[in-house]
Amino acid sequence: MLSLPFFSNRQQSYSKYVVKRICRIYFPFLAALLIAILMREIVYVSKLTNLTSYYNNMWVIPPNVSSIIHHLLFVGNYNTTRYDPILWTLVHEMRISLLFPFIMFIIVKSSWKLGLPLALALSIGAEILLENVETRYMTNFVISLHYASFFIIGALLAKYQKELKSAFSRIKGWRLMLLLVIGLCFYSFKWIGYGEDFHDMLMPHGGDWMTAIGASIFIVAALSSVRLSRHLQRKPLLFLGKISYSLYLYHMIVLLSLVHLLNSELETTFIVILAFVASFGMAALSYYFIELPSIRLGKWLTGWGKKTNTAADKHGARVSSNL
Repeated sequence: MLSLPFFSNRQQSYSKYVVKRICRIYFPFLAALLIAILMREIVYVSKLTNLTSYYNNMWVIPPNVSSIIHHLLFVGNYNTTRYDPILWTLVHEMRISLLFPFIMFIIVKSSWKLGLPLALALSIGAEILLENVETRYMTNFVISLHYASFFIIGALLAKYQKELKSAFSRIKGWRLMLLLVIGLCFYSFKWIGYGEDFHDMLMPHGGDWMTAIGASIFIVAALSSVRLSRHLQRKPLLFLGKISYSLYLYHMIVLLSLVHLLNSELETTFIVILAFVASFGMAALSYYFIELPSIRLGKWLTGWGKKTNTAADKHGARVSSNL
């Protein structure tokens, strides 16, 4: 979606693009960060001991100014699991989004013969650099190069969607089923054979490429199949797509809050079920009261000058006609 305007000559100025990305990504992120800190202060009493070490160690360290500044500025190699464990991915998304128009300049002007090797070079180069860089946390700038590769892959899918749809439409019968099964296996690779030697050989970053290949197969399938596209247009799925960003932001906050709040009252299984349901409710609230206002703010900020100029032009036209 981010690359489509560049292929249809609807791209906007860089300043307007940045304002919209900040409103779209950063403001909802900021709200989630503040809510995570608030919930930690409200419900945390002591370290959990009856869950896995991953969850037992969440929210153990209290907030401090240095950590909050790191989170606000996306600067440095810092612990993003401190408040909301999923925030590290947004650090990379925001960084790459700010550079995305420059990446798209290359993609638009060239072909996949340059784009695909560029994506591979960024990923492999990052892997080599990581061998000599401290990587205690997943927010260092080198890893951003690796994830930039998948922005390029997405842009190439958008650029060559007609060709890909044409090729996919020629695949029929058992070959189509085999391709979809392969796509599912690739997409699920990080969970298939977890802990086995063949799995660890490609982890962590090689596994990202496996996921990207699987996701690409499903994207092309959705674009090519009328039946599948019709199913994806159903209202529940469209609504799920709308709240997906907020669901991603809040599901761990909701889970950690309920675990700390109800750990001595309910079995863990029931807490997880309750958190699953509550996450959708929280995501819907966030979408309507945080995401949508942020999106509207971005549109207003980037359209304000245009509206002012349009009003001035109309006023000038009326004055001219009166003269």
